[in-house]
Amino acid sequence: MLVALLLAAIAAIALLPGAASAATRCAEPQATGPSGWERVSPQDAGMNGARLEAALDYGTANLGFALRVYRRGCLVASDRLAAVNQDLRFESWSLAKSVTALLFGRAMTLGLVSPDDPVGSLVPRAGREHGSITLGELLTMTSGLRWNGLRDYNIFTMPDRVRDALTLDIVHEPGSYYEYSQSGVSLLVEAIRRATGADPVAFIQRELFDRIGIPRSQWNWNRDPRGQVVGFMGVQMRPDDYGRLGELMRRDGRWRGERLLSRRFMHQALRPSARNGCYGWLIWLNASGPCIGPTITDRPETNRRQFPGLPHDMYRFSGLLGQIVTVFPSQELVVVRTGVDTLLSFSGGEGWERELYRRILLAITDDPVDPSDEPPAAGPDPPNADYGFQTALLEPDQYLKGVVQDPWPPTGPPRTRAAIVPDQSRPVRRDGSVRIAIECPPQFPGAPAVRRCDGRARLAGARRPAGYRIAGGRRALIALELRPALARRAGAARTLTRELTARNRDGAGGATTTERIHLHARG
Repeated sequence: MLVALLLAAIAAIALLPGAASAATRCAEPQATGPSGWERVSPQDAGMNGARLEAALDYGTANLGFALRVYRRGCLVASDRLAAVNQDLRFESWSLAKSVTALLFGRAMTLGLVSPDDPVGSLVPRAGREHGSITLGELLTMTSGLRWNGLRDYNIFTMPDRVRDALTLDIVHEPGSYYEYSQSGVSLLVEAIRRATGADPVAFIQRELFDRIGIPRSQWNWNRDPRGQVVGFMGVQMRPDDYGRLGELMRRDGRWRGERLLSRRFMHQALRPSARNGCYGWLIWLNASGPCIGPTITDRPETNRRQFPGLPHDMYRFSGLLGQIVTVFPSQELVVVRTGVDTLLSFSGGEGWERELYRRILLAITDDPVDPSDEPPAAGPDPPNADYGFQTALLEPDQYLKGVVQDPWPPTGPPRTRAAIVPDQSRPVRRDGSVRIAIECPPQFPGAPAVRRCDGRARLAGARRPAGYRIAGGRRALIALELRPALARRAGAARTLTRELTARNRDGAGGATTTERIHLHARG
């Protein structure tokens, strides 16, 4: 009798919604088959099938051309026309900016480029001022370049996007002001091209897409009239391949046991920038306010998160008319949507888009989510800046440069690359010293005259800085002597974290890298 009751209880538990499916997971999608994804039922993925189907029907009714929902690596739901659209390639618009982030992330993971590299160290034609902008400032849209909407969004007559970026006036101190823009992304792609010594399409294909199963024959990336990959738009890809990009991010940059995107890149790319709480490295976040959107008729700024009530850790690749790849890490969920948006939103529509997410999240049964509204953010929103496309019309001296470009500025002085400080945990020796690894990035075809990293490193809590001279592509250990109090603390604690600053010298202000070093007792 006792055995019968026990078996009945186990059977009852198995029938509870989501109880049997909580552990259902799929391996990374294959490169073969109609989509390559393993398909499971919503119930097996811990979701309510009727609710999920209704959510996708809602997305289709709101002008979605292709919709997909993936959970724990499995394809769970597709729109009703998936058999028709699964082999169609859809334009990304600004979703491509996040693909550029992946391009940068792979090059960074391989030690070929750093967010601290000044533009002038990789693009010798940059003038003195433009050459001092860092790649990190291009990644966070804080380069300080002047914005004119008719010039910035001109995808029809702009001859040379890199030249446009390098001839725009710098009107804000780099790093101090967020302004959504296009040509700065093209400049970033050019810097990556030089750092890797490879065409950006060939590089991302070899280093990322081949590994995650996106064949070269099934996607494209537009170029400007000079043949340069524009970076800020122009990816055309199948819906389930867009899903692979989101799945790579959801898996924290790992694919079939191989780390394709470093932990450092993943952390920094998904961290709110200092000037915009809803933007990381060319990726939209839902982490915090203030949130600043693209400049259209104004520069919208609000104290609240972009999607109040939705999970704080969600993030999106997002483009014009609602092209989205959205990741919900805590829910192990990826959502892809292509289509159009009657509101002509440049980064997705908060109305239908929020409701689509809400309906999908409400379909989760094994770990229910309450996507409810939040109380309003404290304090009034900052006033929106009084400029946009309407003021761009009053600046013909700016937007006509989308046809007849300014001459190249005088070339700036030779710039050094930034040193690379690997993430590391270092033992404190008995004499109170610590050895820290510093790398000098490799040289590349067409590099400026600087062939080595020559600089000084400072560690918070050390007695004095240490000098270094490292050849390109090489690594060296430098010795720093800790102050006695810090050495004792390191000996007593499991780990202490201190900030290291390495500054490479050149004739134009140098290049500074700041990273955290973990110290521990020798043992």
